[in-house]
Amino acid sequence: MKKSLILLAMIAGATPLFAETNAVIEVKLFKTWKIRGEWIFGNLAIKNTGTDPIRLTKDAGDFDISQLYTRSLPDKSAEYFETDIERRYQMLFFEESEFFNLLPEETHVYEGRKFHLSTRSNFSEEMRFIVSIYLGNGFWLDSEPLTVKGVVPDSEEDLGTIANNELARQGKNLHDTWKLVVATYKNERWLYKKSIPNPGERRTETLYFSVCPLSLTNKIRVEPHDDKALFKIWDGDKSMIYDMYKSSIIEGPDENDVFGKWTHERKQKAEADNAEVRRKKAEAQAQ
Repeated sequence: MKKSLILLAMIAGATPLFAETNAVIEVKLFKTWKIRGEWIFGNLAIKNTGTDPIRLTKDAGDFDISQLYTRSLPDKSAEYFETDIERRYQMLFFEESEFFNLLPEETHVYEGRKFHLSTRSNFSEEMRFIVSIYLGNGFWLDSEPLTVKGVVPDSEEDLGTIANNELARQGKNLHDTWKLVVATYKNERWLYKKSIPNPGERRTETLYFSVCPLSLTNKIRVEPHDDKALFKIWDGDKSMIYDMYKSSIIEGPDENDVFGKWTHERKQKAEADNAEVRRKKAEAQAQ
């Protein structure tokens, strides 16, 4: 299977009193191509290389909604207008979201949430964007440019429809229904959650949320796991548990759960590096 890329980014900015807000943003994309309508996913490690703490939300969901943005190049356009971005950031304080300070030289990796990276740019053979962290008052930390290819898949296989059957029996979320499909492009095969237009819905674009890589030749099967949001997916004789709301594998072999594997290993490394940073600072203060 084709290896994806880790892209490093450096950004520097100045704040009052000569403090510096600098960061290295390491973006992990699990594939470097997308089909029309796809929201590719990734994760990131944020290292504070400045002299000023960087204020981030503790909750990965809050971070995704109000601090993490994908901005198209060359104009750095985001999904929302600047006033909307600031309003979403200020809502964190209104809702009393918890923050933490990422201290100088330390690294943070978010767990428990897959970050879907969408761009406003038109679908094309080559799409360039940056991953940005918003710190309020128009201040951004930006990654280096990333490039993703827009492709037409060689094939698409329909695995079936998924829905929360328990809620449907209660008459709730009747339109929360999705397709699971498999798309193959060259030497890669991926599982997707695919949108189904709801009656009366204005949006006509079909959305694809990439889930995980699959083997090239095995038969893929899907069966309910808990009659709610979880489904068991078989890749040949290997099984994994899929959460339809998170659009993520929550249990499965490393070759399928690439997001979980990378996030776990990168977080372990960050924690070890942070412990060493703190040890050196304590030694320096003791002298």
